Amino acid sequence: MKLSTFSIIWAILYIGFGLGLLLIPVQFMDAYGVSLDDDGTVMARILGAALTSFAIVFWLNRNTPATDKSWHNVLLASLIYNIIDIPIVLVATLEGVMNALGWMPVGLHLFLAATFGLCLFKRELL
Repeated sequence: MKLSTFSIIWAILYIGFGLGLLLIPVQFMDAYGVSLDDDGTVMARILGAALTSFAIVFWLNRNTPATDKSWHNVLLASLIYNIIDIPIVLVATLEGVMNALGWMPVGLHLFLAATFGLCLFKRELL
């Protein structure tokens, strides 16, 4: 699969979660069994803004050649973010902070980390 195709997929995934957290954080997190107070709502919106920014970066870079040096930094930062977030979401799901839908973000982070790692370390496959 081409880096441009992955970039579009990543942009779509990030925009879905980003806009959900940015625009309707209470309702969005309620689907995962997480209740947000005013402080949690602010933090969810901050995360939503960051994820929306990730979406914009991937969308704008979708036609940038894989050989462009900027891809290394974008992919590395994205890989690190997802690796750090996997145990956070996993523990929240296992401890019942999030309901069974919490497995979806766990799987999503695993997918994202795997694809970022693939594109970062095995670029010749793309």
